[in-house]
Amino acid sequence: MGHLIGYNLKLLLSNRALVFWTLAFPILLGLLFKGALGDIVNKEAFDTVSVAVVNSQVYQDSTFKIAFDDLSKEDSSPVSSENQPILKLRMVKTLEEGKRLLEDEEVSGVVEITGTSQAGISRDTKAHLTVTGNGMDQTILKTILDEITQRTDMISNLTEREIAAKVRAHSPPGFQNVRPGQPPAFDPAQVAASVQDKLAKSGFTLRDRSPKSMDLLMAEFFSLLAMAALYGGLFSMTVMNNAQPPLGVIGRRTAVAPTSKAKLIISGIISSYLLQLVGLILLVAVCYFLFDIDFGSNWTLTFLLTSLGALVGLSFGVAISALVPGGENMKVGVLIAVTMLGAMLAGMMGGAMRYVVDQKAPLVNKLNPTALITDGFYNLYYHPGFAGFWQDVILLLIISAVLLGASLLVLRKQRYDSL
Repeated sequence: MGHLIGYNLKLLLSNRALVFWTLAFPILLGLLFKGALGDIVNKEAFDTVSVAVVNSQVYQDSTFKIAFDDLSKEDSSPVSSENQPILKLRMVKTLEEGKRLLEDEEVSGVVEITGTSQAGISRDTKAHLTVTGNGMDQTILKTILDEITQRTDMISNLTEREIAAKVRAHSPPGFQNVRPGQPPAFDPAQVAASVQDKLAKSGFTLRDRSPKSMDLLMAEFFSLLAMAALYGGLFSMTVMNNAQPPLGVIGRRTAVAPTSKAKLIISGIISSYLLQLVGLILLVAVCYFLFDIDFGSNWTLTFLLTSLGALVGLSFGVAISALVPGGENMKVGVLIAVTMLGAMLAGMMGGAMRYVVDQKAPLVNKLNPTALITDGFYNLYYHPGFAGFWQDVILLLIISAVLLGASLLVLRKQRYDSL
């Protein structure tokens, strides 16, 4: 098996076009990103983003108000030389009033917070962003709302935990003597307010993050890594194409070779995975050391996600080879087209596209491996906790298993009357 793996490595590396598109092209694309857009936030004049906010009671009682108030302070921007605020708030009474401001181009977006408000606490809050363009301001608003939403979930969990602790502290016998209609010994609204106050004092703001966290190129490079992972499927697709007699001379020779076909395929898949994994690790290193992209401090999980990206790319290439009819050129075209479409839907062409897809068809990016890999890197760096990360990991494993399983079923049924 070892010599077969070595043979396949030499075979794959000898294909210059394959090596270029899978290993060199992502790095060159990263250079173009950095050269054309690098430090755009720092070098260009930073304009405060005007946003209309529907001033409802739900908004007043939500954590979005805490963050928006902080982001509208003069020293809230880590990327401005003049310390102007990131946001300029325009409070409106209704969504329609905000949309009129949007139509008159007085604001870049309209934010409405929905949910329920009771005793000074907002529950089941959701942020809805209305935009008419696809530019820098809209991307900034989308990034801010994503961050606040993650922190809001954290606050809800902490508040529930604090209230549960208070209940345990006052029962029994404390609650046994409470008459009907008499308020309990603690106020849930005060508990929630104290939790929010603690978080506000301990860093519940975007301002306390590293300035890199506001670099909009981060999402571009995360999606670049995801695209490179899917592009790596060209390795496994080449191996599988070489094992199929209808696709060329190599396939016909493989079919009549005395070596077990299973060994040839397994060794080829191992070789393609190793090359793809090394290529992704190299790209991560280039992004970190050359492009100054920060992946956070948990390098173990970063490597895990990189390994899963290589696995998804491998299964994607195998599935294209086994399931897509036609010749080799047709299969390569399908792989590239699907990869680029997935990268676009994941936000590589701009955050507003990702926001529209998530709002209109949320299931799409749950099945889009490019979006899941991008989200994995995003969750590791931006968001506290790893719940979202492990969800991405599980979905990537399921997608890989489904693609490989379907490919195996098709390959086992292939029979040839003659070669």
